[in-house]
Amino acid sequence: MRAARISAFAVVALLAVLFLFPLYVAALMAFKSAKETFDSFYALPARLDFANFVHAWQTSDYPKAVLNSAIVTALSVALILIASSLAGYAIARRNKPFYNIVFLLFLSGMMVPFQVTMLPLYKLGKSLHLINNHWGIALVYGGFGVQMGVLFFAGFVRGISREIEEAARIDGCTTPGIFFRIVLPLLKPVTATVAVLNVLYIWNDFLLPLLYLQDKSFRTIPLQQYYFFGQYSSDLNLAFAYAVMGMIPIVAFFLFMQRFIVKGIAAGAIKG
Repeated sequence: MRAARISAFAVVALLAVLFLFPLYVAALMAFKSAKETFDSFYALPARLDFANFVHAWQTSDYPKAVLNSAIVTALSVALILIASSLAGYAIARRNKPFYNIVFLLFLSGMMVPFQVTMLPLYKLGKSLHLINNHWGIALVYGGFGVQMGVLFFAGFVRGISREIEEAARIDGCTTPGIFFRIVLPLLKPVTATVAVLNVLYIWNDFLLPLLYLQDKSFRTIPLQQYYFFGQYSSDLNLAFAYAVMGMIPIVAFFLFMQRFIVKGIAAGAIKG
């Protein structure tokens, strides 16, 4: 028994080291000068120097990039939650061929690689004047995120007893009233899970902002970091300092929402 515990602890410790090593490298590079990086890539810096953070803040308009990332993420996640919760509820409660076909269409969209849709999305966005527009990129993120959201919400709603809704309907409650007053409060765990997964993805995404947010005033954090690398030169230390600053808001959000994710997984396991 003790040997099994030691083996499990060793495996967990090894996985922790593997997952935390990139964070260690990022923090290490953020505090080192270019000369220290050139002398020894993995060595600790001689002292904690915040010059890279100050320079990255001044040269990249960090507050504006954080605001752009926050706006895009908030709009996108709001669209995903609204559309996927309504669609998931309708699919779960309507056992008809039409709704089953719609559900399969949502699932089939998850199988299409983003690279296949890049050029059509750019042409569509340009023709509809959605380039360099927060709402434009939010609509695209919503279209991609609603597929997974419908899968989560439909599965969770199927685990909710119909008797609760039938009792409310006998009391005269309409279908929208049943959803917003009774079902939606029960969807808090899965709502938090879908929200966190999409926030992490959208906040860190690079390809779609590269297509849709070309104007400097609309750049998000990953896109702004890209411009630390030029054609003939690059500043790794500034780029890593900017990456560390960009991780702070999303790590704080994840730590705050972590308990809701655990509840969602546990609730899903019990209902399953």
